[in-house]
Amino acid sequence: MVVKSVDSFSLTIYSRPMAPSRPAIPRRQNLAEEITRQLRSSIVQGEIQPGTPLAEPVLAAQFGASRAPIREALIALERDGLVEFNDRSRTRVRSLTAEDFQEICSMRVALESLAARFAAQHWIAAHTDLIEENIARQETAATLGELSHLDVEMHACVVRFSGHRRLMAAWAGIRWQFEMCLAYTHRLQQTLDFEPRRITVDSHRRLLAALASGDPDRASETMATHIEGSLEWSLAKFPVSADDPDRSKNARKTRAEARREDATHEKVA
Repeated sequence: MVVKSVDSFSLTIYSRPMAPSRPAIPRRQNLAEEITRQLRSSIVQGEIQPGTPLAEPVLAAQFGASRAPIREALIALERDGLVEFNDRSRTRVRSLTAEDFQEICSMRVALESLAARFAAQHWIAAHTDLIEENIARQETAATLGELSHLDVEMHACVVRFSGHRRLMAAWAGIRWQFEMCLAYTHRLQQTLDFEPRRITVDSHRRLLAALASGDPDRASETMATHIEGSLEWSLAKFPVSADDPDRSKNARKTRAEARREDATHEKVA
């Protein structure tokens, strides 16, 4: 076929690739990552309650996706320690027990006190500026979820400032379980008519002072005390799980109470 004449407007249209009429559908991996991000946030902040079943067909309908990216997201959340599969491959949100809180806390004390020690040895003014900016945002956090996220980000900064790559990798393995515990603690403080923002900010200012002092021992000890204090809060009024009464029966006993009991037994002996 011979085209006798072509106007400049038509030439412009047909000489260039046509733009798609709608946004390209994201790759499956991107979709799985976005589903993981949304589910992780909802679990950590308590919007999806511990013990809640996470059925693939239901989630697929909710996100408008096939079951493949849903399955990938659930596997990623299992690696984060936020969900668990039973022997029939059914998934539910993990219910943290008093023992879980204690294990996560002990891991944090070991890793973060070491991180604080290394960070204090080469602390610079720029580190102080970053932490102070984070604390300022904590003071004005609009929600408890935002406060918890900023809290964890501050601790992530300290771990990063340590410069210890293997320590950073080990800490990343418990990062989301840590935030889940912390978000619960902040909600508990508010329920008990305490002010979680003030408690958090004051504690973090003391921690910053220790880090900026350049004294590795002081920084390490202050970090350990800071973390153990959050455990005291978490176990002060721990929700007893009906599904796991044996592991939770001592949940309301704080570490301070346990120490007092030990001291009493020693006197009797």
